[in-house]
Amino acid sequence: MRKLVVSMNVTLDGFMSGPKGELDWHIPYWNEDMAKATSSQLGNADNILLGRITFEAMAAYWPNQLCNDQMPREDVDYAHMMNNYEKIVASKTMLRAANWQNSRLANRNIAKEITTLKQLPGKDIIIYGSGKLVASLTKLNLIDEYRLWVHPVAIKKGRPLFKGLYKNFKLSYKTEFSTGVVLMCYKTL
Repeated sequence: MRKLVVSMNVTLDGFMSGPKGELDWHIPYWNEDMAKATSSQLGNADNILLGRITFEAMAAYWPNQLCNDQMPREDVDYAHMMNNYEKIVASKTMLRAANWQNSRLANRNIAKEITTLKQLPGKDIIIYGSGKLVASLTKLNLIDEYRLWVHPVAIKKGRPLFKGLYKNFKLSYKTEFSTGVVLMCYKTL
């Protein structure tokens, strides 16, 4: 059975973004080794599950990156995967997925959608960002693995990853990067 994997940048104080969705705090810590790890992680998936806000931001960014001749090779490979993989958008307000290739809306019953996807042949299903979606799927016990990119920064206020949620996890592995970021992979119990 396929796994549903969350890949999320978080601060040391447990926030996935600033109060208004700001992500600027993680940019100074990004390096080539992290880009390679991210590409490898996405290479082990073949479906990308996104909430509406994250989808709209990525749909505005990634299609244009294939034309960017300043991108490092790892980022070009990542851009190809982002654009070519099937993207499934979980949204209660969108009527159709935007014009980003290989995108579609999820079934209105997200639990059934995930259960069906997990039973299909293929690689992992990965979720980027999409905090509200992650919270909903956490409550439904549908997430198999959390890959948390913990950044050495505290922002004091923001959108917490596990607000009001209680879960038990088991550390599967961790990878430390020279910038101080630690990728912590947890499996759900």
